[in-house]
Amino acid sequence: NRWQLRLMERPDRVTHIISNMHSFLLRPHARCPTVISCYDLGPRWTAERMPFADRVLASSFDVKRELESLVRLPREPEVVYLAVPPVYRPADLPRVPDRILFVGTEQKRKNVEGLFRILARVVKDRSATLVKVGHRSVDRARLLALARELGIDRHVVWRDFVPEEELVRLYQTSTVAVVPSFLEGFSMPCLEAMSTGCPLVASNVSSIPEVVGDGGLLLDPRDEAAWADGILRIFQDPRFATELSRRAQERSKAFSAERSAAQVMRVYEEVWAERGGA
Repeated sequence: NRWQLRLMERPDRVTHIISNMHSFLLRPHARCPTVISCYDLGPRWTAERMPFADRVLASSFDVKRELESLVRLPREPEVVYLAVPPVYRPADLPRVPDRILFVGTEQKRKNVEGLFRILARVVKDRSATLVKVGHRSVDRARLLALARELGIDRHVVWRDFVPEEELVRLYQTSTVAVVPSFLEGFSMPCLEAMSTGCPLVASNVSSIPEVVGDGGLLLDPRDEAAWADGILRIFQDPRFATELSRRAQERSKAFSAERSAAQVMRVYEEVWAERGGA
């Protein structure tokens, strides 16, 4: 709580609250410079106390624009892109034919229901398999029922958790990765897929186009027929899949942990100086 944070604050240090989900810790007149990271504004309440921070780090320009439309901040937010570890890289491994990879939660904004309907269209032409990586939620029973209703239950492999080494291997060996979300503040699965050279189909809404650029096939998440056609094209056209892989790897070079860390350090130095630090 705020009292615990106050006890930990030191006037000779910068406090960095690493998620806007903890924005309730912010308070006016903190004893030391305070920075907070904002990853998405699905929970709108997390924006309410943001003006109490000296600086806000936004994960994308899309998040920055939305945040500025909700609250008035003392300083313009700094956009600091996320990055993936070096293990997310291409590998000289064969891709498993007709395997679709989805990595994400079962929240409504991730559009898992839509993905299942897309898969139902795809399996009419190809015996595809969807590997769904993500923790079980209260919606699992409903999603299982939907898979049975659509007749795709035998085409879905449910993986609640996989170690990072195995996750990287899934990206490196799947035919296509999909991110059909309605809302993302950045979308790490997009960057993970691109970094490993996995052909990517992703939504053309929220922050996703900003992250993906021309590194994937961007489609309206509500146009499920277009999604099925895009996935089938990747299955059926090796040249198209290879070109998507090339574009994905090229786009992933725009994101660097070193550059992002340097940005964060610069912000620390600025807020320290603004507070009259040595």
